[in-house]
Amino acid sequence: MSEEPTRKRRRNFAMLNREVIKPGYCVSCGGCEAVCPVYAISMEQLVPKLVSGCINCGACIDICLRYKQRVEQPEYPQNEIGEILELYTGRTKLEDIHARSQNGGIVTTLLVTAMKKNEIDGAIVTTHVSDLLGPVPTLALNELEILKAAKSKYTLNPVLTKLPSIKLSHKSKVAVVGLPCHNETLSNIIEKKNLGADFRHKYTIGLFCMSSYEPTAFRDIISQNLGLSIANLTKTDCARGKFFFESPDGVTDIKIKECGGAKAKGCKYCMDFAAEFADISIGNIGVGDDSNIIIVRNKEGKELLELAIKDNLLDVEKIPEEKWPEKLAAAIKLSNSKRKGNESVPPIETK
Repeated sequence: MSEEPTRKRRRNFAMLNREVIKPGYCVSCGGCEAVCPVYAISMEQLVPKLVSGCINCGACIDICLRYKQRVEQPEYPQNEIGEILELYTGRTKLEDIHARSQNGGIVTTLLVTAMKKNEIDGAIVTTHVSDLLGPVPTLALNELEILKAAKSKYTLNPVLTKLPSIKLSHKSKVAVVGLPCHNETLSNIIEKKNLGADFRHKYTIGLFCMSSYEPTAFRDIISQNLGLSIANLTKTDCARGKFFFESPDGVTDIKIKECGGAKAKGCKYCMDFAAEFADISIGNIGVGDDSNIIIVRNKEGKELLELAIKDNLLDVEKIPEEKWPEKLAAAIKLSNSKRKGNESVPPIETK
């Protein structure tokens, strides 16, 4: 008796739902909504939902970082944080930007400089409408909109849902600022030449990240445990094992481990701390509270940084290669901790 032929599985939203969303691997990056050619996918309460007929094109599967990881089962070695072309530490010289920013103001300065020099005509960033724990993805089209996006946000944000805005607004030189999950999915989109991202995208700026948090649960923990009014928060920060919340009444902190119940489920499978898929990665590890560490990963990242350096807008120090291990020790330690503490996504079972 001949064996029954293996039935080819359709590459569609049902497959994405079965292999990524239902098991809890989804990172809410918004990439699947962005690339769907018939607008059949919508992020609803940070979960991708099918809202109209799927045409079985496979675009959502093609760009999903978690699906790709389940298929390829990549290795994540300890003591490595991606390609490094150059390494810097420093802060902006523009005090108005520094006052608005999280730490060193490097990201905001890079974006504002690139826009002033017409190297970009837009930037996908994260801003907020009501409070800092409710981040909103935005296509910033001017300096003021970039400035409004300063400061870190620690809750889930589907940044990549704004990618279609690039095409609709006829922008052709756009920078994208995102977390490691956003960077990796964007790299998949560029590789597949989806949305015209291969020529519309110019720079990817990555932010160091240990984890993101589910907005409602995070709000509940902060308001109930600390008695804070979320609407009054002027800055949130994360350092030395604690979250810090700044308001007109002062600064209050809580241990990160006390917020574990709000950690986004999909983040438990992330192995990228230092935004390894970005052109330039920026964080606040191993430097002062008012500074940044800057990892230039490729020629695009170098080009972007040099725009601001040449105009004397940054107070930066280039770290010699022999001193990289020392300067990156804290970042590598956190990267190792993330890879050790999180889980690898399991391979997809085939029948």
